[in-house]
Amino acid sequence: MIENNDKNYDNLTQDNFEMIQRDDKIYDKRFETKPIGYFKDAMIRFSKNKTNVFATSILFFIILCSIIIPIVSDKNVEELDDHFSNLPPRMPYIEKLGFFDGTTSKEDQTVDLSTIGFDEDNPLLGLPVDYYMEDEETGLDVAVPLSEEFIVEGTLENYTIGCTIAKESCVGGENVLRVQNLYDHVAIIAPEVYWFQADATPTITINVNEFVGTDAEFNVYTRVGTEYVLLETITEPGLYVLDPSTVQGDTVPEFFNSKLRLEFSSTNSKDYVVFDSVVFDDNTTEEVIKEFVGFELSEWAFDDADTTQSGYYQRQNGLLTFASYQFKDYDYTFADSIDDAFPNSKYLEVVEGEFADVCNPDNDPMIVSNPVGHEFDDACPIKKVISKTSSVIVDGEAYFSYTIDYNYAELKGYTEIPYFLFGTDAAGRDLFTLLWVATRTSLLLGVVVATINIVIGVIYGSVSGYYGGMTDLILQRISEVVGRIPWLVILSIMIALLGPGIQTLIFILIIQGWIGIAAITRTQFYRYKGREYVLASRTLGAKDGRLIFRHILPNGIGTIITTSVLTIPYVIFNESTISFLGFGIGHGQSFNVFGITFSGVSVGVLLADGRKELLQRPYLTLFPAILISVLMITFNMFGNALRDALNPALRGSE
Repeated sequence: MIENNDKNYDNLTQDNFEMIQRDDKIYDKRFETKPIGYFKDAMIRFSKNKTNVFATSILFFIILCSIIIPIVSDKNVEELDDHFSNLPPRMPYIEKLGFFDGTTSKEDQTVDLSTIGFDEDNPLLGLPVDYYMEDEETGLDVAVPLSEEFIVEGTLENYTIGCTIAKESCVGGENVLRVQNLYDHVAIIAPEVYWFQADATPTITINVNEFVGTDAEFNVYTRVGTEYVLLETITEPGLYVLDPSTVQGDTVPEFFNSKLRLEFSSTNSKDYVVFDSVVFDDNTTEEVIKEFVGFELSEWAFDDADTTQSGYYQRQNGLLTFASYQFKDYDYTFADSIDDAFPNSKYLEVVEGEFADVCNPDNDPMIVSNPVGHEFDDACPIKKVISKTSSVIVDGEAYFSYTIDYNYAELKGYTEIPYFLFGTDAAGRDLFTLLWVATRTSLLLGVVVATINIVIGVIYGSVSGYYGGMTDLILQRISEVVGRIPWLVILSIMIALLGPGIQTLIFILIIQGWIGIAAITRTQFYRYKGREYVLASRTLGAKDGRLIFRHILPNGIGTIITTSVLTIPYVIFNESTISFLGFGIGHGQSFNVFGITFSGVSVGVLLADGRKELLQRPYLTLFPAILISVLMITFNMFGNALRDALNPALRGSE
């Protein structure tokens, strides 16, 4: 201890110093903290990075969900059920915000024009044709407009666009007839023969909208016997009312027919005639015999019997009417519907099996043997049996079916409209549950393939790094050759040799997957094999195997573990890519691990399915893409955090 208030250190003497603790006894003190091992110290460092801890928690939550949700879910992920196909996502509470509410936006839906009203103060908008129903008079299926109860109120809008197509949906418009170069006329004929009464006032009315051509003629012929006779020559626009009886000769029969032929002749291909209607009428009733307008007029065909004519017959100025609206998919799917081919065997399963208590509580034999016309209680999935088909005898047994009004959802056990959180796919399977099944499959494949790659890589890298020299040179050249083979070449060769499937997928993923781990292991052996403790063990007679697995490998295990963890997301991503391309596992495949059967559906398979309907149903791609993105990010953050914890010297490296 120095005592010098003037802080002049040039004149220090012995008196300026004092010995302290000369007479005190100093003892070793016990450590107040517990000793910390290598892995515990690593976990302390790991837990200090809150971001990585959060990412790791998400990762293990995903893994936990992939195990539990497929077990506890009561939704269908195995059977094909087209009745529930392509339902949009519907989530509780979130649906109140206006999205994921079980509705879809419908655009450019063809409208049934019979539903359009003309009240300008309260117009009835045209509804799209959506399903088919049996007509009571003809027994045929006819298109009926979609009910307004399945359309979100206030969202239905109609709009029209011009059209020139020869389809029934293209309404109204005109038809143009013109000659083609090198020919001087073109002719079309009516599709049928139409009969008139001579004592009535028969007329054929043609409305010509436009006529272009100085020397052109639009000739109207009607067939008398086997010959076509000229009825009228038209050279300018106008409404022409023609009497087909005037060409029947001196004596007009009581009933005569007309097969109309329209011919346009001109020497100039720029000439044409435009007409929009042809009406056959005998004026005996309020209804005409036949009226050709719009699509019906476009169905007139060229006169094939006339080989000297050629030209064009086209529509113009027609109107296509469409509707756009928000559609209540769930209400529509879970409403009552008609099934005109409900098998008798399935009917008996309902009324005598699971739903016997509500469908036939009194054990009425007529409900079993002759239920046509019977109306069931509301609790029964079958509401009414409408009709029965004739029986078909096969091997002495009669087979027949019913036309029934029923509720398919109730038949499948749904007492109320369910929530499909991520919607359903084209096969009617719940995408939420299916996605966790697919995640479980992808994780399992990732772990299995990564384990195989780790074992091969560690052994290969250990031998290469430990022995060095010529052994290392040969092994490194082999790994370089294998690693330089293009990935698509390996994929093509393996698919060609083995075909797509789970075994082929595993082979593809392990052919080059071990090279990175082998390189890391080799580096660690070069780093530690010259250390003193290794030389000491070798001096004491330790074998190569002991030196490799007991002394060198454990010291490099931190880096190897980190690389191994990062191998799993690499495998999952590659598997998804291969399955997305259609060469991995797929629907209908499955594999067994320790007695547990795993579905052949992976995240890559779901992405491949969603790609086909990306524009119409983006949610089929959205949710699998989000999940695999989160899985990749959290796996990489977990691996980086593990690397920083096990080997702080590598912190921040890639």
